[in-house]
Amino acid sequence: MNDEQIIKKLSDIFIDTLGVNEFELSITMDEIAEWDSLKHIQLLTTIEAAFGIEIQFEDEIEMISGKLILNKIKKYISDV
Repeated sequence: MNDEQIIKKLSDIFIDTLGVNEFELSITMDEIAEWDSLKHIQLLTTIEAAFGIEIQFEDEIEMISGKLILNKIKKYISDV
């Protein structure tokens, strides 16, 4: 799966889960009021299901922006 495919899937997840109008890699948890701790768990659970990965807790707490999430997904996909 290339970056473009990952970003498209990630965009759909962000729009559906957080109700944002669009997804950008520069988006951060601090910029979106709806992205609270409960939505963060929901977002990560949806990402795990969509990409067939299991995110470790240490990585979950670091995944606070679109770019960081993309990089972690790429790491997990390459580890499979």
